[in-house]
Amino acid sequence: MPTYSNTPPDPDEQRALPIRRTPTNGQLRAAITTDDLIGTPTHFYGGHTVPCEPPNCEACGKGIPWTWHGYVAAIQAGSRLHFIFEFTAQVGQTFRDYYDVQSTLRGCLFTAERMHHRPNGRVIITLTPGDLAVLNLPRPPDMQACLGIIWHIPSTSSSVSRDVNNKPIIRVDSAARIVAENIGSQRKSNGKGS
Repeated sequence: MPTYSNTPPDPDEQRALPIRRTPTNGQLRAAITTDDLIGTPTHFYGGHTVPCEPPNCEACGKGIPWTWHGYVAAIQAGSRLHFIFEFTAQVGQTFRDYYDVQSTLRGCLFTAERMHHRPNGRVIITLTPGDLAVLNLPRPPDMQACLGIIWHIPSTSSSVSRDVNNKPIIRVDSAARIVAENIGSQRKSNGKGS
């Protein structure tokens, strides 16, 4: 039975956010609303990005290589659209370096654009600290829940731990499915060891 209301829900309580990527032409300008990034190995499978789900990952079983994708929530300049920004490891390292200096990504202003305006051109990202008193950012969303909605993963429990370099290791248990574990061990098992 549906639950009806005369008012829309508080935007901070909505967990489904759209995913945005760096556009081919033009720039994406936004302010980050999460304190840190999260990431996981993914596959381009069935026409879209899906998480790698070892040990019985269907995409791995078909020989499709994985790539790491990271995610932060951000609010777009101008429209104030709250969205999830998806990026590759190269941009992720830029965010990581910023985090190491600032101790948070929240309030970081970024501009992302593609080199030579090609669909798969390298992403050039510029980061600037923002003034949290002026930005008026919404509360950070539960990123694991947001990604679970996008990937149709019914989350029963999740945790974020840190590896020896204080980098996040994200584990989401749902119906005995593991979304991501220690990325280093997956690289070795996928033949991409360091």
